[in-house]
Amino acid sequence: MNKIFDYSKARIAAAGVVAAILLILTGLAVKADGLTVWKLALGILISLLLGGSLLIRKEIRFPKWVSALLIPLLPILTLCLTECFTHVPQDLTPAIFFLNYLAYLILCLAGITVFGSTRGGLTFGTLVPMIFGLVNYYVVSFRSSPVVPWDFYSLGTAASVADNYNLDVPFRLLFVIFGFVAVIFLGRRTSLKFQKKQWKIRLVSVVVSIGLVFGYVQAVKTDEVGELAGLDTTLFTPNVLYRNNGLIAAFVSNLKFMDVEKPAGYSVSAAEELAESVETEENTATVTKATKESPNIIVIMNEAFSDLDIYGDFETSEDYMPFIHSLKESKEAEVGKLYVSVKGGNTANTEFEFLTGNSMGFLPAGSVPYQQYIKQEQPSLASHLGALGYVTSALHPYRAAGWCRDKVYPWLGFDNTYFQNDFENATKLRGYVDDESAFAKLKELYQERQGESPLFAFEVTMQNHGGYSKEYTDLFPDIRLTGYSGKETTNTEATEKYLTLVQKTDAAFKELTEYFATQDEPTVILMFGDHQPSDYICNPILRLMGQDSSIRETSVDELRKGYVVPYILWSNYDLEKEEDNAISANYLSGYLLDKIGLPLSGYQTWLLGLREEYPVITANFYADGTADDLTFHKWEELPSDTKVHDYNILQYNNLTDWKHRLTNFFD
Repeated sequence: MNKIFDYSKARIAAAGVVAAILLILTGLAVKADGLTVWKLALGILISLLLGGSLLIRKEIRFPKWVSALLIPLLPILTLCLTECFTHVPQDLTPAIFFLNYLAYLILCLAGITVFGSTRGGLTFGTLVPMIFGLVNYYVVSFRSSPVVPWDFYSLGTAASVADNYNLDVPFRLLFVIFGFVAVIFLGRRTSLKFQKKQWKIRLVSVVVSIGLVFGYVQAVKTDEVGELAGLDTTLFTPNVLYRNNGLIAAFVSNLKFMDVEKPAGYSVSAAEELAESVETEENTATVTKATKESPNIIVIMNEAFSDLDIYGDFETSEDYMPFIHSLKESKEAEVGKLYVSVKGGNTANTEFEFLTGNSMGFLPAGSVPYQQYIKQEQPSLASHLGALGYVTSALHPYRAAGWCRDKVYPWLGFDNTYFQNDFENATKLRGYVDDESAFAKLKELYQERQGESPLFAFEVTMQNHGGYSKEYTDLFPDIRLTGYSGKETTNTEATEKYLTLVQKTDAAFKELTEYFATQDEPTVILMFGDHQPSDYICNPILRLMGQDSSIRETSVDELRKGYVVPYILWSNYDLEKEEDNAISANYLSGYLLDKIGLPLSGYQTWLLGLREEYPVITANFYADGTADDLTFHKWEELPSDTKVHDYNILQYNNLTDWKHRLTNFFD
């Protein structure tokens, strides 16, 4: 036996560490999924076997012919394991499976040439997909959509909020990790390597490998290869797209969307012709100035704020939104449905649509304009109101660099910005400034305002940010889902914590409106959610309705339920109110100004005209009809000769072709 095993202290220690780590992961799986005896027993057995495998002497290697055979075989196993993180490899067609396989094979070959041996190269070619697949698994868990290339712009923002997320390890994930460890073990037992005198061959091999990587990426980005392999091109549901195309092929294919595509028929003259069709008073923003009688405007984009009754009527121990529900019933405020382009994350995209009037529908799926496209002054609600004479302030009680807000807000025309350090003596909940303190800052700005200029304040909150599964010392589920009484799970408790947070927002909003109800200056407050929480929060509601989470993929009408949040328009003076109104975020700022009676920019006027035909336009779908009778469609159903295409032309001029921007039209 001593010829097979190495019982040195170093080897025993290494085996013990690996076994201990895997046993800890097994314990975490029990915590995440509950105790299943056979899964626990299997997890313990595999942990000990994989740890014990390190005791096999390193001199024991596969013969060269087996090592050579493993070069094409291990990438197949790695591919299958990577797909198993979020679905199953059987979902891939043979052609798409082969297209993904080429990526894994090229990665292994590149690793072999760089490290000079199959031992190092196959380990590298397995470890990289494992890490990438693991990251994608948690991204899907947290925000309900997969990793896309431009997520790398958001690493800083993601890291800043990571503390409040639980990295659960269910048994499915555990067994996939076991598989990867086993494949790495096989790769490290191979015996092929370059000899020192073969350095020229190795150098050429490295160059060829780099060429193969570059060639693969360029090829998969082309429409021709996509059509040949039968890649799914429907951006309607990104999770389904990644399931059908495979993680690597889907990710690489998305690289072609890094840049904004110029719309067909675009030219500056085409944009000018559309702009000239709008009848507005020339340069209204410089003609009509705000007066003392102009209302203060407070806009609150509330983090993850939504009303989950969109999925159906469900019972709770008490109302989680009593004040806002009462406003809707009494018609003291306008409470409507706001359709947004994101879910579970990418907050800045709803912010972008609201402030600029632009739509994510014309931009690459999953992109973040704040980080990718806004690099200079951009016309917005803030710049427009500033030109009208308003004092404009942007507030966010968290880190200034998140989504590049510290750079973007001045480019959008905000006079003043307030971030985490400006919220002195604020109370916190789960480490985030709570809504009560966030709203108190709005009152403070109102009170400290000097001169005759009215106030425009735009605040993005943090209280309800994702990460509801963790145990907190300052948050307990006061709201209970009565349908789950006695059958609570980690996810149902997370949903109850989320509803408890929503109730706290409701109470803080009530206090804010009560304060401004006593003020003499006319004031309008608009609050809306940026997106719904991730699917794992909404899924317990679906189960109460007797539905499975897969229902989202059955139709656009089911999908759209995941992208609707409430908006509340309140004022301390008489303001005309709509009932059962529905609107998308790109229209909301123009709609707000029109309600108040303030001058609109040419772009805002044009958009309100478009809204009469298409009341909802988001990245995932659009709707025609009227605001109280909508028909939802996938983007693939949109004819090419509609006013929506004209919208794309105007937006391209505004956002992308900014050197030729029609400034008077957009400002």
